[in-house]
Amino acid sequence: MNKDRAWPVIDVMREVGGAHGVSVARVALAYVLAKPFVTTVIIGARNTEQLEDNLAAADLTLSPDQLKALDEVSALPSEYPGWMFARQGGNRVPKPFVKA
Repeated sequence: MNKDRAWPVIDVMREVGGAHGVSVARVALAYVLAKPFVTTVIIGARNTEQLEDNLAAADLTLSPDQLKALDEVSALPSEYPGWMFARQGGNRVPKPFVKA
């Protein structure tokens, strides 16, 4: 795990959690649940209090601005070959379609 990348994400989750009066863990789970491609989330509660907090994430609705902030801070850097494709094709302008 890249801890240097994790701290800024946690800072944003703390801000969001403070706005809702909830824990960072609840924000993290609500963020994952807000993704349309996520079908399930595995939680790891050690006690009843954590379990209840984790389950309450299903009822937390994050605003579009909060989701955007979390998307931006947690975005992974592009890896090879993805960055190379963007670099090679970045100056290309597609020709207009001409119907024959």
